[in-house]
Amino acid sequence: MLSIKNINDQQKMMEYYRTSDMLNLLYFFPQLSPITDLIIIENEEDYLSHQELLMNFNQNRVDTLKGRCPILGIENSGKSNCFYDTLIKVKEKDPYGVLILFNIASNSSERYERYAGISVGVDLGKNVFIDAVSKGFDGREVSKSICTHERYFIPWYDLRKLSIENFKEYQTYQISNEDYQMTRNERIQFLKSIGLNLAIFSSYIPKDYQSIPDFIWLSVIKNLLKQLEKNEDILARYGFTSFAISGHTEGNQFAPWQMFDKSRYTLVKKR
Repeated sequence: MLSIKNINDQQKMMEYYRTSDMLNLLYFFPQLSPITDLIIIENEEDYLSHQELLMNFNQNRVDTLKGRCPILGIENSGKSNCFYDTLIKVKEKDPYGVLILFNIASNSSERYERYAGISVGVDLGKNVFIDAVSKGFDGREVSKSICTHERYFIPWYDLRKLSIENFKEYQTYQISNEDYQMTRNERIQFLKSIGLNLAIFSSYIPKDYQSIPDFIWLSVIKNLLKQLEKNEDILARYGFTSFAISGHTEGNQFAPWQMFDKSRYTLVKKR
């Protein structure tokens, strides 16, 4: 088992795709990441020998070493009742595959309860571009380029004057209600495929398109966009000149899990 609490494990954890994305966000934007703990379970023996500890975790993802093909096709509700089964599926696909377990600071929501999924792409010193999906969706759609409901483009030097009052001036796209219906149907089919109850979750996904509320965009502006200029020098120093931060909302806040540089864009969209 590898743990972020062990300084000797941290460098080894950076050798994994998704884990390094999560650590990057914690390092550069600690106020933005909701993650409070993070471990890697490397194999079945590792899992069985730490079962009591694992009861304290409530979120999971799958991962593999950089340089190998990202693990595809393993989706679940994200909750603790699927940890062991997910690990077995991972090992069937890739013997080097691992299970990431972690907690988040707030009470975690169901995948259909979120106000938005948001991906913020950054070309340092040049511009910021945002792709987002609305209520009932999450970061899966935007990080994998499945669909977009709203899109924004902000020149770098406009960040300093950006506010919730002028934010909509930077919108370049909003989905039509007709196209939204197709994405809604696809979302419903996906949630059914991971074992969620249609009778429960269908009411959380609006039948007609509803724009992402201002309080979500206020969170993005305050906790991320305004921090970009402040962090510009240190990001450049570590080579983060083109990167993206993506994830979903928890409650009224944007609470992404990952930050990846431009070399990772294609791999992330394939996952």
